[in-house]
Amino acid sequence: MAAALVQASAASAAAAAPRSDRRLRCRAAPFSSSWRPAARRSAAQQQLPRASTNDSEQPQQPGQPPAGEEEQQAGGAALGPRDDDVLPDSLTGALEDASRATVEALERGVDRCVVEILLPELWDPLSGPVYAEEGDQLRFWKLTRRFLENLAELQPGKKIRAVYPDVGVAAMLKNQWTDAAFGFASLNDRRPVAAEDEIVVLAAPDPQGADDAMRISQQLAEGQALVMFNPRLASGDVGVGLSVRRMRDSFLNRFTTTYSLRPIADVGSVFRRYPGMWQVFVQDAELPGRYKLVAERLSRPGGEALDYILMEAFGGPEGGAEGGQGGQGGATGFINQLGLTISGLQRFMRSLSQ
Repeated sequence: MAAALVQASAASAAAAAPRSDRRLRCRAAPFSSSWRPAARRSAAQQQLPRASTNDSEQPQQPGQPPAGEEEQQAGGAALGPRDDDVLPDSLTGALEDASRATVEALERGVDRCVVEILLPELWDPLSGPVYAEEGDQLRFWKLTRRFLENLAELQPGKKIRAVYPDVGVAAMLKNQWTDAAFGFASLNDRRPVAAEDEIVVLAAPDPQGADDAMRISQQLAEGQALVMFNPRLASGDVGVGLSVRRMRDSFLNRFTTTYSLRPIADVGSVFRRYPGMWQVFVQDAELPGRYKLVAERLSRPGGEALDYILMEAFGGPEGGAEGGQGGQGGATGFINQLGLTISGLQRFMRSLSQ
């Protein structure tokens, strides 16, 4: 009977938990071997008072604070709203947020959008999609289907066209997804976009398809919107001429990133949800399973600007090893610190695809 009372009390407490507390449990879960919500309790939750089953427990004295109140107050900061509440709790949540942000941008008159949801085990910044295991390719394309279906639900009555990198992929997916709420085409088609298409989504266009992507953008009529999902148009090849790079840069500058969840090596992530600012998150060392906002920018932080943000977040070069020769001990220590940092947020992003 006592065990039943404890279970019933725990269930009612979980149901009454505030939203931020539920998100806290979900965000801690990616650190478990199998991604299950509430797999780990936070420090604040462990401090919450539990229902007592001891009938001989002394009653509370007048004026004495309720048992556990001080602990709740101490953990109150963890239970309140946090900056990392904007991060998704699952891959489904990320795709839903991305579609909502994109629709909001379209309704505001933005007709060129970019969505980036880059899962480390399925995406490499230099080579693009990575299919290390059997079924990874279909898993990658299923991301596009979920995003497209979300768009169709949020934009009822609008004709949506998905344009895939080649004819083979487009034909395969069209045969498998016979009930899809969108049309299919490929970058190789002579006319991939019809006049009645209102939203065109380029699914993971690569450097080989950059010219076709630019051609489609130029051929779109007024009122037709173009969305690129996980694009990689710049390859970094040495043989690419300066004029070609400038043309691609000019093309990409016309686009607005409506949603981006991109890892920074093994130390954090750059995030944006339209119309918000670009945000840089790193793992919160004081609260496992949560992430700390360390910078906000109007434009995407990259290069030296991003390096500087990370140096400030991790304490700077002075936090490095001692005894370095030529005054390089601090910088070397900082690099080692980045290399040894546990990839908390990267594991979180990997868990999204499970």
